[in-house]
Amino acid sequence: MDLGLLDDAVAARRARWEAARVTWEIVRGPVTDKPAASLRAEAPTAVAELTLWVSGEADLTHAGLVPVVTELAIEHYELTSALGLAGCLDDFEALLGIR
Repeated sequence: MDLGLLDDAVAARRARWEAARVTWEIVRGPVTDKPAASLRAEAPTAVAELTLWVSGEADLTHAGLVPVVTELAIEHYELTSALGLAGCLDDFEALLGIR
């Protein structure tokens, strides 16, 4: 999986995220035999982090903040295309209350 796809997908959603008052950052992991990128976001009601590896594996970690802070939950994905990444980001948005 090309980690640059994450940058492109986030750029396409930027206006919607800004309108929902979501703050985010993409952090590149160290250069290893299995590079990764992490998308970290905070909305008024939830937090989420999507870690994407070049292998196509992805973990979506999330927690609610309102009305109480919930325990972290983790969803695992096996992505093979930009379409799969889009679906994962749809879930990411739903957990943050954007959709």
